[in-house]
Amino acid sequence: MEGTIAGKPVVMNLQQLDGDLDGNYYYDGSWLNLSTDTLIGQDSLILSEYSFYTSYFDQNAKEPHLHLKWTGNGFKGNWKSGDESKSFPIILEEKYPEGSYQFTTGIYQDSVIAFTNKSGSPTAEITFEYLKATTTDDSGKWLNDQLKKIDGLKASADREVSFKSIAAEYFKDYKSEIAEQQKESKNDDFEGWMNYTNSSQQTVLYNEKGYVVVDFLADSYTGGAHGNYSSSMYCLDVKNKKQLILSDIVKIDSNNLQKLLEKNLRKQYNIKPNDAISTVLFDDYLKPNKNFYFNSKGLAFMYNPYEVASYAQGQIVVFIPFNELKMYLVPSFAERIGAK
Repeated sequence: MEGTIAGKPVVMNLQQLDGDLDGNYYYDGSWLNLSTDTLIGQDSLILSEYSFYTSYFDQNAKEPHLHLKWTGNGFKGNWKSGDESKSFPIILEEKYPEGSYQFTTGIYQDSVIAFTNKSGSPTAEITFEYLKATTTDDSGKWLNDQLKKIDGLKASADREVSFKSIAAEYFKDYKSEIAEQQKESKNDDFEGWMNYTNSSQQTVLYNEKGYVVVDFLADSYTGGAHGNYSSSMYCLDVKNKKQLILSDIVKIDSNNLQKLLEKNLRKQYNIKPNDAISTVLFDDYLKPNKNFYFNSKGLAFMYNPYEVASYAQGQIVVFIPFNELKMYLVPSFAERIGAK
């Protein structure tokens, strides 16, 4: 989707699965995430908006919402703040400019009951939400091969067959865990921790100029106080059939990149100049990692729970605008993506 929110040009990536929509949009920098809040009839819905920074500062903050009505080739509606004190018009049109790719979404789900003869038995569930490029040319084939690999499959694999095989192994391990717990426990208290889940989702973050950026989110619960989740970013140069590494985008030494990361961390997470970075992170520094992604405005680094901060802080994301990286950008990348 391309259009405007409050008069500002935006790019929005949405994907639909079983009637629900989720995705993201950006205008002058980092991404804002979207998910279905309410479905209203066949042509209207409300999407919830959230960012990593908002959830960090106030986990109880009221989320802004996008009230949308389908027009036949896009959406019209209004963006409303969480307290509805502000409202701005939204105009979006579905577009696929040259250098973008169209996808369908798919899902594989299965579950198993721990005790078939017991009411209220714990269960194990597994879910794969995946993307599939609709084009059948060489670029589409290469892109689909990469999407399979992101899911841990062979490029030549049939998705349904492979997911079924992975699910069978997962359920086998689950049954073994149940049997082991029964041996070690004198009662059935352990059953409260045995509702296991394992899910993954592929989401498009950027889809222009012959690039596709995919977020692979893996989420699981195998007992304990909470589950674990992580995002792995894949920056795919479909035009040249390669996965980008950081040096394909910027030529910068780690010390200078670290300075830019820490500068933008302070700004985005509201860390005052006299406060240590360790007020947010484990340590008083932030080093670059290999989990990066980009849009037409800048480069972002994703740090998963426990990587640089506690689980309660969630994912830490730091966005660096291209105008701060201008002198380091690889010329061919900068020209192609239109970085100024």
